[in-house]
Amino acid sequence: MLWLPLLAHAGAATSINALRGRAVTDPRGVIADVRQRLDLDDGSLAPAEERALLWGMGSAAINVDDEAALTESTLRLDSLGHARGDGVALAAAGFLHARHDVANGIGDGLSEALRAAARVQGSDDAQIVAWARFQLCDAYALDESAAKALTLCRQAQASYRALGDEWGIADAENDEGIALASLGRVREAAAAYRRSRERFTRVGATELAVMVGDNLARMYLKLGRPREALALSRTSLAHELAAGRISDSLDSSSDIARAEAALGHPHRAYAMMQATVARARAAGINGQLVDLLRNESELAERIGRMHDALAQLREALKLTASTSTPALRAIEAELEARYATREKELRIHDLERENRIKDLDLEAARAEAMRRDEARRRDVLLGRVTAVAMVGLLLVAVLLFLLLRSQRRHAAELRLQALRDPLTGIDNRRAFLRCAESLLSPLPETAPPVLMLIDVDHFKRINDSAGHPQGDRVLVQVSAMLRDAVGDSGWVSRVGGEEFAVLCAGLGADAGMRLAETLRAGVATLPMPSQAGPDHVTVSIGVAAFDTRRHRDVDGWMRAADVALYSAKSLGRDRVVADAMVD
Repeated sequence: MLWLPLLAHAGAATSINALRGRAVTDPRGVIADVRQRLDLDDGSLAPAEERALLWGMGSAAINVDDEAALTESTLRLDSLGHARGDGVALAAAGFLHARHDVANGIGDGLSEALRAAARVQGSDDAQIVAWARFQLCDAYALDESAAKALTLCRQAQASYRALGDEWGIADAENDEGIALASLGRVREAAAAYRRSRERFTRVGATELAVMVGDNLARMYLKLGRPREALALSRTSLAHELAAGRISDSLDSSSDIARAEAALGHPHRAYAMMQATVARARAAGINGQLVDLLRNESELAERIGRMHDALAQLREALKLTASTSTPALRAIEAELEARYATREKELRIHDLERENRIKDLDLEAARAEAMRRDEARRRDVLLGRVTAVAMVGLLLVAVLLFLLLRSQRRHAAELRLQALRDPLTGIDNRRAFLRCAESLLSPLPETAPPVLMLIDVDHFKRINDSAGHPQGDRVLVQVSAMLRDAVGDSGWVSRVGGEEFAVLCAGLGADAGMRLAETLRAGVATLPMPSQAGPDHVTVSIGVAAFDTRRHRDVDGWMRAADVALYSAKSLGRDRVVADAMVD
């Protein structure tokens, strides 16, 4: 009798978490059952149920390192997502790719997780929001990005508490423990693991409680309790081997070796560690291999095998270097910034919605006050009672009004932050684009608006020679000079790393060129900090007065100014070029 068809009852099949427990306790059974259910599908399978089955199959595949099943589940999730416009299915495929990549030491796992989370940001399904937050927390925890993981894991716990999902809370508490352990907060980590184990036990997830026990064992080792650690890790290993969870069994084997070493059996511990590293190599789990090699190196050094210890440490360093490059870190940073910005926008939206509710409450309170006032006039005998009620209602109205005003002020501050460059304090690229669109809607009949794109010459040399902090000071000084020189006649924005833009309404081409020359000369005379390298900096400026026949819209206008800027750079820098001169 199959377990899966039972899922179709009681509405469980539509939950993305429908198979999360069995994916850990019986991963191979999940893979077989899901394949059979999908093979027998006659078209009656609902998209949400298919999505839940494929997610469970992919999770089980990762637990037993079944590449074929993982590939099948992600391909089908991608197909489902694109065919039906299902963002949750696409996010599920992305999270599976991310978990696989992080576990196997592939460098863009975090980027994949961030892209997946962005697909469901703003969802009105609280369960999907909680699920996505936990997946992101899990990716950062496994990648040992502890500080970021800690914040995300606690957000996931809050979301699961709102849903009353004890299992989800326990999952997030376990990852919180991983993050705390990476930060060296051992006692706090142990407390988080104990909470997670107790919660899993309460909901009947004994297998998960055992799994968390291995994490707790590592903390017991650090707290000088090796015998307790050894007992927990051995129990975990037995369960993991029975379920075929190779990745988890490697961690438990490593912990057993370390506990044996702590109990005074270093040669036995080293032999166990060698066998564990060999199993990791055979399974191709490079994400764990780095930590395993470091543990093997420490044990080799302890028993005097210095040559082996050095070779193992070198291999670990080589693996680390191959999976963490500046380019990948830059991509991850950009995606993190986008995710954080979107979260802020969603918070602004929530505040605005709360403000509308407060407005309605305020109006209702005022209406109730008026009704009671009328009643007082009709019934003199109830006058005192009505007066007391009026005072109370008016007090509520005043409190609601004060709260509403405070929240509006907070929302306005958040909007301002979204349009300001945090380094220089001037407008950012988003504010610049809004301003440019407003200047063209409608286009003034007087002199056309002028756009200037300004780039600091040889800025990379400043960063390379004096460091990024000095480069930041140069940008702040240049932006302040531009803002003071332009004054009320236009708007100054930072649109890129060392690139600024100036917009002037109704200025015209000739006046625009004169102002640009003033800005260029003003920057050239700025005194630079001695640590910044050169005595002064220069800028190149591209100027474009808007022409409806040539530019059409903001994109065309910016391209014209950018071409002029490129010409200024090509002609030797420290100069002003208009787009008409380029033609």
